[in-house]
Amino acid sequence: MNDIEKGILRGFYPMFIATIRAELIAPLLYAKKIINWKLLNRSSSKDLTNVARITSLLRKVRRRSSMEDFLECLNKAGYDFCCEEIKQSLQVKQNENNQLCTFTRQPGTQSLSFVDSFAEKVKVKIHNSEARNFKCDFLSWTERLLNQQDLSQCSLSETRQRADCCFILLDSVAVIERTHSADIENLWKSPVFSQMENLISKTSNPISSRIRHHARYGVALFLGGKDEEGEEYIEAALKDAKTFLHSGRDIGNCMFALVNYKLKRFAKTKSVKDKEDILKLTEEGLGYFQNEDEGIRNTWRRVYLDKKISCHLALEPSGRVIENVDISSEDMKAAKECLCEMDKAVEVMDKRRKVHFYRAKAHLHNLESNFRIAKGYLEEALELCVEGGYESELCAIKEELGEQATPVTQSDTAMDLDLTEYAEGHAVKDVNLMSEIPSSLPKTSSSISTLVNKCISDLSGKLNFSNTLMPSSVKRKLDTDELYARYKKVIHRSSCDT
Repeated sequence: MNDIEKGILRGFYPMFIATIRAELIAPLLYAKKIINWKLLNRSSSKDLTNVARITSLLRKVRRRSSMEDFLECLNKAGYDFCCEEIKQSLQVKQNENNQLCTFTRQPGTQSLSFVDSFAEKVKVKIHNSEARNFKCDFLSWTERLLNQQDLSQCSLSETRQRADCCFILLDSVAVIERTHSADIENLWKSPVFSQMENLISKTSNPISSRIRHHARYGVALFLGGKDEEGEEYIEAALKDAKTFLHSGRDIGNCMFALVNYKLKRFAKTKSVKDKEDILKLTEEGLGYFQNEDEGIRNTWRRVYLDKKISCHLALEPSGRVIENVDISSEDMKAAKECLCEMDKAVEVMDKRRKVHFYRAKAHLHNLESNFRIAKGYLEEALELCVEGGYESELCAIKEELGEQATPVTQSDTAMDLDLTEYAEGHAVKDVNLMSEIPSSLPKTSSSISTLVNKCISDLSGKLNFSNTLMPSSVKRKLDTDELYARYKKVIHRSSCDT
């Protein structure tokens, strides 16, 4: 393996450690004479963690294996998705310089699979209220993938790819429900959480999937008033993230869930200690993004500043004022500094972040007795709430303006689930997510991989991920392989731009 290939391999270490199981890859490396008998036995030792075993194997791979042999072993072990990403990295560098060049990666960052990249882009669309009407599409594709017949011929990698895609689609539904639902107290009853839980062990990275589920479910629990259970799930997710994950972004994401929980508890206790804990957590959380790309780092800085401002100005996550809390001159000064920083990037904020930004500015002006200006900011926030369908924020702002808090209607989401019909822990097999699949979806598929590719292609076309002027209905008629290849190029280009 040459220096260029070693550099690329080093860049994928976080993914290997979090994904690959030593006992699956070691026998294949031994058969290729890359590792010896002693290291083969060490790879199955119960006295060592999987991280330690994989690290030892990767050292030998870099010294004694060719890239071709290593990729062959990965493929046979069921990690063909890793092979594709490594090959893509090699190809990208070759296209850029007409020869292979050193592949570097900032410490603490992690390469994303195309499914995870898709998830990141969906989340941006959700918070900017561009995906609120696609909930039924996410659920339809989930059911189609889960009901795929003839699974006996599927490889391990295909099974994992299917689980990964379904898990991310369900996670997106959970975010949509939390962002746009008026009945946030019952979000924890949503069947998506039990279905995500049943998929965890089948995904390519069960540790990461479990952490994501626990953090998401913990937030839903505390929104439903189940504070102790919510805190237990969130703290368990954060502890696992710090122990097992190498991506600062993932740890910081879990930390943010804990910040939200603490802010809601602060609304009840009004404790100075809770307030201090929130401010400390915001600084710690921001630290996990210091090695991420500039775009990710700046986005999450605004997210954390949002919560820091809410803490200083005594605002709940929904924007309601926390009564009977002393706001000192130091709090006012700190809030102004944060708002001033956010003001410089208001044009690139998603709609929901803008709502919180204008809401905070309104409250600050109210505290300074500038009531006319405050009302103007509240009305600006109200307009964005109606446009984006942010139910909880809409209710809070209308209450302050003295208007009747009528819910936002969503004609395109008539198929939304009735959350009250399901209890916690509902089994996957008992949940009928959708009564029928829209006619626009393909009716047949030759394999799991083809169906997953069609799913990603269909949804990326509908959500306009390709950044072209071609109508999504036309894009969905293109050949699946062509559209999928185009989508992967767009994802890579976007990651390079940031």
